[in-house]
Amino acid sequence: MPKYVFTYFDGRGRGEPGRMLFAVAGIPFEDRRIKQEDWPALKPKTPGGSLPVLEIDGQPITQSLVIFRHIARTLGLDGQNLLDKARVEEIVEYLVEVKAAGFKVFFGPKDEESQKKLKEDYMAALEKSCTQIERIMSYNKSSDGWAVGNKISFADIMLYEAFESTVENHPAALDKFPKVKACRQKVKTNKKMQEYLSKRKQTPF
Repeated sequence: MPKYVFTYFDGRGRGEPGRMLFAVAGIPFEDRRIKQEDWPALKPKTPGGSLPVLEIDGQPITQSLVIFRHIARTLGLDGQNLLDKARVEEIVEYLVEVKAAGFKVFFGPKDEESQKKLKEDYMAALEKSCTQIERIMSYNKSSDGWAVGNKISFADIMLYEAFESTVENHPAALDKFPKVKACRQKVKTNKKMQEYLSKRKQTPF
């Protein structure tokens, strides 16, 4: 088995889906967490000057979505047939839009007016993306409750991770989207995910 080293900041941010993919697949990896104060010295030494970075037997891969898709594909979490693979990708792309809007809230200007606008933009992105994800999930005739097909995939993991902070702060945020809510709850019942979450370091974001 290859040696996997996953390097990201000491928080969830853009890196958490990678950690969750390894955890759900039951594949060991080195979770190398970087403190913010150490980043300026490390940055010039990274291939693309950004994180996350995944090393596979010492060979680096950059760009978060490339990394996640490679992990999902390698570990059989990318869908069971070609159409399912497309559906998984489709859901992930909508979730990327939501996460991008969320990062703007977290890292954007903190004055009241700016935050109000950024939060409105985030809720609009959530509404758009979850509406589309509910539509995509309606094509899945499996009774198992996963987003795509009849087994857990990257789409399910990303559905859980993308809304962690949102649901923590606003428990009713997804009430209009029953399929999304049910799928997220199902992810929490996955034993390997439960084990990962119980041991995961708690961070604000």
